[in-house]
Amino acid sequence: MGQQTTVLIADGHEMMRESMGLILSRDSAVRVVGVAADGQAAVTMAAAIHPDVAILDIGLPRINGIEAGRQIRQMAPATGLVLLSAHDRAEYMKEFFRDDSVGKAFLLKGNLSSTRDLVRTIQDVAVGRTVLDPTMVTKLTTNQNVRVGSRLKGLTNRELQVLALMAKAHSNKAVAEILYIQPRTVEHHISSILAKLGFNSDGESHGRVHAVLTYLDATGQLPLKSSDLPDATGRDVESSPARTSQDMPPRISAFSPIPRRAA
Repeated sequence: MGQQTTVLIADGHEMMRESMGLILSRDSAVRVVGVAADGQAAVTMAAAIHPDVAILDIGLPRINGIEAGRQIRQMAPATGLVLLSAHDRAEYMKEFFRDDSVGKAFLLKGNLSSTRDLVRTIQDVAVGRTVLDPTMVTKLTTNQNVRVGSRLKGLTNRELQVLALMAKAHSNKAVAEILYIQPRTVEHHISSILAKLGFNSDGESHGRVHAVLTYLDATGQLPLKSSDLPDATGRDVESSPARTSQDMPPRISAFSPIPRRAA
């Protein structure tokens, strides 16, 4: 058995935090090291035990989940953050990612379908990846204009259309159907997009994730520091195991594997 990921759970509802703790305790990949009933308690506990990951409900009493996460990062910079929300409000997500996107996940409670997905998300943020609920990706990529002077300025109109649909988590087949073009034409456009953006095309799913992150930043939908953007070195990115079929919209679960900050 590999090293376990230590987890702190913070939720204002006793049944929720106890149930989540019980579920996670059954998985050998994680170890629950603390449970908190409010945001202030979560911050205090995280500062003392420095868990690998803190799972925070956005509606925590005393200090909400976003502010609690910000304070936890100040005291325990290496702690990954998983924010759970019952509402798909873009302003919540943007505020959560305002300072940085390293080792953070924004998930909708209604979309949590399995322990496996939650554990995978925990493991992703523990190593510095960014995880975004696919519903939020769709919500953020509707009728957006590309910023002047962005990295997307070299793309054709058709390539921008393809990239926008990729950002909505559409598969190649779905993109082809929406644009009334052949799947192989979509593949050609994606290869061109990756080449123009300078991303390694070895392992298309990796390049897709990097391209989507660039699109979100260029259209002002996910405010990031320039240092948070992926570079052109083709760093390894893993996609969610729950979405492996070429014909299914992938759950974009790891936008950028940026190395974690030192504690």
